[in-house]
Amino acid sequence: MNISCFDERLSFASSIVLSVWLASSGLAAVIGNATVLWLFYKNQSLRTISNRFLASLCVADFLVGLAIDPVWMVVRCLIQPPTTAAVLINVLHVLWIHTTAATVFNLCCVSVNRFIAIRFPFRYQDIITKQRSYVVIIMVWLISLILPYTVIFGDVEKLWSFLTVTVFFIPITLVTLCYVWIYKAARKQAIAIRRVTQIQVEPTLAAENYKAIKTVGFVLGVFLASRMPSFVVSVVHLLAASDSCAYHKLYTVVWPWIEAIAFTSSAINPWVYCLRNSEFRQALHRSFHCFFSVEVTLQRSPVQYGNQGL
Repeated sequence: MNISCFDERLSFASSIVLSVWLASSGLAAVIGNATVLWLFYKNQSLRTISNRFLASLCVADFLVGLAIDPVWMVVRCLIQPPTTAAVLINVLHVLWIHTTAATVFNLCCVSVNRFIAIRFPFRYQDIITKQRSYVVIIMVWLISLILPYTVIFGDVEKLWSFLTVTVFFIPITLVTLCYVWIYKAARKQAIAIRRVTQIQVEPTLAAENYKAIKTVGFVLGVFLASRMPSFVVSVVHLLAASDSCAYHKLYTVVWPWIEAIAFTSSAINPWVYCLRNSEFRQALHRSFHCFFSVEVTLQRSPVQYGNQGL
């Protein structure tokens, strides 16, 4: 056995790059998701059932930027504890599994909700009620909180295959199937519109359907780009369990980069799922327009009062 392989760590340059990456994505995640949650709170019109799933996703992503990114920057990049530090390693496992599960499961809820809205447009309100949406959101958070503690009370290596299937394979498959079906539905609708609409309105409707198709491709692409590396490396991690050196190198050198990619999705999600939405954009414009209007009024008020005094 090569003892020196267990001393392998991230290089100084890699640690700096990852630290800057995590700090930047964490700040962006906090600002982006806090903005969406603030808009959701301040605008009654945004508090729809669909947007409640988006708000739950933003809470998960906000926690990633606020707590997880700084912890990973300090522990994984700067301290880099040895694998023998069992307590600290278990804390990292719990935080990572909880964060990944909460984000991915909430993404599944958003995707399934969109699928049902398109597949059953006339039955949507009967299928997705406010009470059911609350129950689903609560279950997602309970499961994401309970699931990580399996690594404390059980053998993490034996449970890793279960976690890989539960947190990666099933959600990736579910989200992919939902958005592939949505893509097909949007394309089918675009073809039908070309057949039945007049020439004058066809370009506009075709452009709208093209935008919907492009949005689906963008959403699915971001999801796969951020989550597929974790799934692939998890499978490799399982296969390398018998090789101690390869296993250690994957954990200390490869996984920090994969985790950074996954955590970066928390900074991208509010733009993909919320701020591309016209209702959120309009609410954002109204809110900041009012803010700047108040600021301008406050700046002008002394002059106005002065003129009145004269």
